[in-house]
Amino acid sequence: MKSTIKKYLSGKSSENEQKNLLDWMRKDHNLTEFQSVKNEWKNEIQDQEIQAEFRQEWNNIQDKLFVQMQANLQRNQRTLNFFRYAAIFIFLIVLPSLFYFFSQSKLPRQQLVYTTVSADFGQISKVVLPDSSVIWVNSGSSIRYNNQFSAANRDIELTGEAFFKVHKNKNLPLIVSNSDLRVKVLGTEFSVSAYPEESTIQVVLEKGKVELTSTSHSTFRQEMKPGELACFNKKKKELAISSVNTLLYTSWKDGIINIYNLPLSEVVIKLEKRYNQQFVVDDAIKNLPYTFTIKNEKLSDILSLMEQITPVDAIQQGNVIELRHNKSKIKIR
Repeated sequence: MKSTIKKYLSGKSSENEQKNLLDWMRKDHNLTEFQSVKNEWKNEIQDQEIQAEFRQEWNNIQDKLFVQMQANLQRNQRTLNFFRYAAIFIFLIVLPSLFYFFSQSKLPRQQLVYTTVSADFGQISKVVLPDSSVIWVNSGSSIRYNNQFSAANRDIELTGEAFFKVHKNKNLPLIVSNSDLRVKVLGTEFSVSAYPEESTIQVVLEKGKVELTSTSHSTFRQEMKPGELACFNKKKKELAISSVNTLLYTSWKDGIINIYNLPLSEVVIKLEKRYNQQFVVDDAIKNLPYTFTIKNEKLSDILSLMEQITPVDAIQQGNVIELRHNKSKIKIR
C-alpha cells in the first residue's frame, strides 16, 4: 500500500486507484499509516528533488492535498452512513412484508373449483350453501360459486332467476353478480331475475337491506328497502324503483306463478320455463296483457283459458305451440 500512497502523492494515480485508497483509509488505523507514509515521502522528495527555496511552497501544496483528501474521506463516510441507516430503516419497514410474502409463497395455492347448481325447465332446485344460506333456483336458471365460498368470499354468479335467504355475516357480505348488476347483502331475503333473453333485470327485496352496484359503472350505488322492486333496463342502463307486493314476484319458489298485467311476449317466457315448452307468437298479439295465477294447472288448461279471454288460438305444430291471432274472436276486457 505504501507504493500506492506515494503514487497518489506524486499525482500519478488513476481515478480507480484513488478510490481504492480512500476505501482503504476508511478502515481502523489506516489513516495513521497514511500520515506516516506521507511524511516519509515528503522527506524523500525534499532530499532528492525539491530545492530549498521551494520546499515551503511544496509543503503547503501537500498539506492542501491532504486536507482535501480528508474532506473527501469524511464526505464519503457521511454518505456511507446515510445509506447504511437508510438501508436499515427500509429493511425494518419491508421486513414484515417480506416475511408475509415468503410465508405465503410457501403455502400451496388452492386452485379454485366451481360448483354449479342448475334447474331444468319445469323444475325448481333448492340448495343449502356452506354458510347455511338457502337458494331456490328457478326453471332454466343456474348459480355458480367456488370452493372458497364462506371462507374467503361469498360470491355467486347467477344466470336466470333465484330467491336468496341469506345467512347473516357482517364481515363477509354475499354478492350476487350477473353481466350488468351486483347485489350486495349481509343477511336478507330477496329475489333476482336476470335471464339473458329478457330486457330487464329485476330485484325484489322481502326482508333486510341490499345494495345494488353496476359491473360497468363504479360510482353507481342504490340501496333498497323491503317491499321494493328494482327494475334495471339493460339496453337503456336505467334503474327504476317501485313499491310492490313482493309475493307476486317471489311465490314461484313455492310453485306458484303470479302473472300480473304482463304482455303475451313475456307470459310465454314464463310458460316455457314452467312447462318446458317452446312457443311462437304472432306479432299482432305479442302485447296482449294477461293477469292470472298458475299453481298446479296443466298447460292445456292455461292455453284453454287464454283462448277464451283473448283473440288467440293455440295450435300444436310438432314440438312447438303457435299462438295465432284470431280476428273473429271478440277480446273481453
